[in-house]
Amino acid sequence: MRRTFIPFLLASLVAVPGVALAHASLTSSTPAANSTIAAPARIVLRFNERLIGSTVKTEVVMTGMPGMADHAPMPITHTSQMARDGKSMTLTPKRALVRGTYRVTWSAAGADTHRMGSNFSFTVR
Repeated sequence: MRRTFIPFLLASLVAVPGVALAHASLTSSTPAANSTIAAPARIVLRFNERLIGSTVKTEVVMTGMPGMADHAPMPITHTSQMARDGKSMTLTPKRALVRGTYRVTWSAAGADTHRMGSNFSFTVR
């Protein structure tokens, strides 16, 4: 009994911290980062793990408009809907996105409760 318990215990100690130290991260999005697309009806964010819903914050900002060299960042009003699995989120702009460059920023905590975040941009043609 002791011969099988000790290796199992050691293996558990090595494996568990790896899970506990994992942070939430964006695995993909639609539209994809740095893509140029027709105006999307929605923006979908997919994550590597289930997020804690109460910690999620998102922002969509228009950062550039054709013909306007000094376009000030313009927040885009949108709704956010977390999927049942907690690993993806859909952002739906209140109005159609016009031609220009947009930045999507997110922050949230996963199982380890550490708030993580990142951003990406895409262009509407």
